[in-house]
Amino acid sequence: MTMHTEVSQKSTERPKRVRRTGPYKAADARRQAILESAIEHFAQWGYFNSSMPKIAADVGLTKAGLMHHFSSKEELLSAVLELRDQRAFSAFYAEDFDNDPVRYLRQVAAQTAFNESQPGLTQMFSVLAAESSNEEHPAHEYFQRRYKSIVDASSGFMAPMIVAGTLREGTDVRQVAAEILAVVDGFTIQWALDKTNTSLHSTVFNYLDRLSRSVTTDGRGLGD
Repeated sequence: MTMHTEVSQKSTERPKRVRRTGPYKAADARRQAILESAIEHFAQWGYFNSSMPKIAADVGLTKAGLMHHFSSKEELLSAVLELRDQRAFSAFYAEDFDNDPVRYLRQVAAQTAFNESQPGLTQMFSVLAAESSNEEHPAHEYFQRRYKSIVDASSGFMAPMIVAGTLREGTDVRQVAAEILAVVDGFTIQWALDKTNTSLHSTVFNYLDRLSRSVTTDGRGLGD
């Protein structure tokens, strides 16, 4: 057996599941409670105006107790953003859209339905995105990477659709991807400001429906 085969087999082995009980399970629950408290505080007051002692007090801890789980405010912020990404990934993932732009845009709309179901997390994300335009903000580089990676991924999905003949020839897929991101984020901010009179999912769905009719070769919309 070659070294390559040995490594390949090891890499495909599933890691054994470890049941966390007793103090480990309690620590996981406490860590989760801290993250949920941080989400609420970041959503209400932003990163700079949120207080570690107040976040700790919300879950019955001192600041020192909180820092046993998260050694700094920056580490806590990083964990919150990671949690947001994990939840979004588990709720929205498609590896292959079969070169169907309508199917892809429906999935984008589905992502906003998930965001609407997570109001605290979504509001927090909008607040942090606005704050992070400040280069001194600890999430500045995260959001820079996020916007670039989303445009890269979205345009990567759409480019083969032109070759397949389902997306109109000459479509600037990077421009369309950047436009979708800007519109979705803009509507998300409006929704965060007035949830009672605005439906994030329906607003984005209607926009993507109009976009689909203008860029697909057969003029299909999301509702067709």
